[in-house]
Amino acid sequence: MEIYSLELTEYRDQINQIDDQILALLQKRAEISKKVGAVKAETGAAQVYVPHRQKQVIERLKAQNQDKFPEAALESIWTEILSASRSLQEAERVAFLGPVGSFGHLAARSHFGASTQFIPVHPQVDIFGEVESGRADYGVVAIENSLQGTVRDVLERFQHTPLWICAETFQPIKQHLLSKSSLTEIQCIYSHPQPFAQCRVWLKQYLGNVEQIEVVSTSEAAQRASQEPFAAAIASELASEIYQIPIVANAIMDEPDNTTRFFIIGSQMADPSGYDRTSLFFAIQDKVGALHRVLGILEDAELNLTYLESLPSRTKPWEYVFFAEMEGHIAEERVLVAIGQLEELCANVNVIGSYPRGTA
Repeated sequence: MEIYSLELTEYRDQINQIDDQILALLQKRAEISKKVGAVKAETGAAQVYVPHRQKQVIERLKAQNQDKFPEAALESIWTEILSASRSLQEAERVAFLGPVGSFGHLAARSHFGASTQFIPVHPQVDIFGEVESGRADYGVVAIENSLQGTVRDVLERFQHTPLWICAETFQPIKQHLLSKSSLTEIQCIYSHPQPFAQCRVWLKQYLGNVEQIEVVSTSEAAQRASQEPFAAAIASELASEIYQIPIVANAIMDEPDNTTRFFIIGSQMADPSGYDRTSLFFAIQDKVGALHRVLGILEDAELNLTYLESLPSRTKPWEYVFFAEMEGHIAEERVLVAIGQLEELCANVNVIGSYPRGTA
């Protein structure tokens, strides 16, 4: 036992020394970040958050890691390091679909890090106005859910904004049961109708006789459950943290792979990162084979089409525009050439972003 204690003490001393080195390096990094901010101020560079830079930093570290450290944890740690470093230059204002504790809030914090000023906005399409007016530097909007498909009002709003898609991020939708009471003591459950539907099987099995009360958001549900005895809420892990209410049952949703893709929107196009996607709208003539010719252009350029959806043009009945996504950045010659060919064939080709792909 004594030998074991001595050995454990020695290992802990080594960890302490490593922690000291990490802290010293973080402090050194912070000083350099301040110098970067000063250079940006002198040259008039307004951007503090640089999407392609964040992507390159994390991907470079992942390549060096070789699975020796958990990859998801590595990405989370460096997201926070980058967030803290940017905060030394200028505080970022990021709008998300509120209220606080929502999955939009969680996606925003996961991408930008905690050292950010987050602005809750409702409804979601109003996030565009916050960024367009300059009241927020960036916005985080849900564009697609793996189970429910495209968020149409957001997609349509992209046709009427000067903003760019700067990046994307994927947020797993994990619903948890939160309560200050034990599972057997719970007498009512608060949540939004959607989480109730997403957790139907689990609720029937474990809390089938407990009253379900619908409220306007999972955040309100968590807030109520934090204040009422024998009450519970279905909400996110972030809501558990914000409202100081424990998770009594983890990941109770029926579909474990439910994920929402979010776009980061801002006023500037992202530079190439090497891991990019390009999104655009285009309209085709009402002729046989028109869409086939469009797809042929992308195939000839060896561009992987990752998404294609039609929307009503709203200018003429039965006329449609297409939203498409392809791998690659518009700065790449093959992408630029392909878009030039699309412009010759189609009407109203509108690129709305070339940006770093998110980690699904």
